[in-house]
Amino acid sequence: MRGFFVPESALLALFLALVQLESGGDLNARNGDAIGCAQIRPTVLADCAKLGVKGDPRTLAGSYALFRTYTGATLARRGLADTPRNRANAWRFGPYSRPVTRGEATTYSRKAETLAKDLSFTAKWPLKAQSQANALRHRPGNARK
Repeated sequence: MRGFFVPESALLALFLALVQLESGGDLNARNGDAIGCAQIRPTVLADCAKLGVKGDPRTLAGSYALFRTYTGATLARRGLADTPRNRANAWRFGPYSRPVTRGEATTYSRKAETLAKDLSFTAKWPLKAQSQANALRHRPGNARK
């Protein structure tokens, strides 16, 4: 990857913004074949599995792992700078889309960047109680034995 590198804290903020845009924080959201808070499609799961990363799209931690892997691999494969705009576009439009290949600002990427800069939306948008319990239960390091 060339150019700018997104720090982990900014990447997490961007992910939370994308979750807000995709599902409003509902871990059980479904839209066609897309599932979970980040609306992950089977093709994303397959791409991440090829890279050796598996995550549960119905948990916040699992969705975040899939998001990091998929968008990071997309940017590396395309030779693009690691920026919030490029990651948001890769997530929304896919690796071969015009917004990704040209680094264009889209309405989606602008909304995501704005939300990620001001995380005050999380106070107005807490995860549903069931979602919070799920997110805590499935955090890395809390695996069931």
